[in-house]
Amino acid sequence: MLYSFEDFSLDTARRELRRGGALIALQPQVFDLLEYAIRNRDRVVSKDDLLAAVWNGRIVSESTLSTRINAARNAIGDSGEGQRLIRTAHGKGIRFVGAVHEQGETVRKLAAIFAADVAGYSRLMEQDEIGTLRRLTACRAILDERVAAYRGRIFGSAGDSVVADFASPSTPCSARSRCRRRSSMTMPHVPLAR
Repeated sequence: MLYSFEDFSLDTARRELRRGGALIALQPQVFDLLEYAIRNRDRVVSKDDLLAAVWNGRIVSESTLSTRINAARNAIGDSGEGQRLIRTAHGKGIRFVGAVHEQGETVRKLAAIFAADVAGYSRLMEQDEIGTLRRLTACRAILDERVAAYRGRIFGSAGDSVVADFASPSTPCSARSRCRRRSSMTMPHVPLAR
């Protein structure tokens, strides 16, 4: 689920909070607290509600709860004084009061072409065709695993390249750099052209 409010977006599937596209780092409990408050914005959520949802019923101190609420407020540019988005109902709990737009699934996609341009491919094939093909197959396995880890989908391949799509524009760059590092560490004898 993607919740948008003001210039923020909270993506529950990716567990990301963004402001104007920029990622805002959140501790897991702060993310869970913010998500729970937004999801239940039609009512005041009590301390017991938050303990059950965020801490799975574990007992935590009042200061821990207050610290996480303040961190959630800070992350969305709110404060205990302003209470523009998260309001305190004294003695009752908190309520998210901002206008929220819900979107079922992130729809934006970006396609990326990953090409394994192997330097000296002809020479390597001439020297050891079976070994070279085995190493290239291992590189493809790394690529498949990395694309899946970044929640991408390979939907085409041709020769030494594959075409994959991703939900986020920055994801292909991250996946590419991880693939390059991992394949060069595990198979330094298959040089990739820069």
